Amino acid sequence: MIHIYHLCGNTDHKKAPVMKKENLSRRILPLILLALLLSSCEKEYLVPENELPQWLKDNIQEQKQSIQEHPNGMAAMGAWRRASWNKVYYYEYHNALLSSMPRPISHSGDTLEVWVGDIDTDYYKEKCCVSWVWKGPQYLDIHK
Repeated sequence: MIHIYHLCGNTDHKKAPVMKKENLSRRILPLILLALLLSSCEKEYLVPENELPQWLKDNIQEQKQSIQEHPNGMAAMGAWRRASWNKVYYYEYHNALLSSMPRPISHSGDTLEVWVGDIDTDYYKEKCCVSWVWKGPQYLDIHK
């Protein structure tokens, strides 16, 4: 244990114990590791299936079927995410093989037309609360 002198109004130079860095890191490191472990369990953060619209459930089922037929195909690298904007849920299909931005589709299945420079529609800047809906087995997130 390292000691420092405590001089606050006391002239007899009594030593006050101070915790070593090694002791502190031994206590904090397990907590950090536990937090990382819990945050990496993605399955628990998926949007529940009962909250998904039928059109999206059907699409995901089609993608799963396509992956079974073509394990290295485009569907295996795709993912669906849900975001909230203007109190409405929108779903976005992400795939590293697509060159375009994901197009937001409302819960009812309507595509939100978002144009570059559109002053009235700042969807990409203002969306929030993004959650994963489904990920293909080879999905690579390049839109972080």
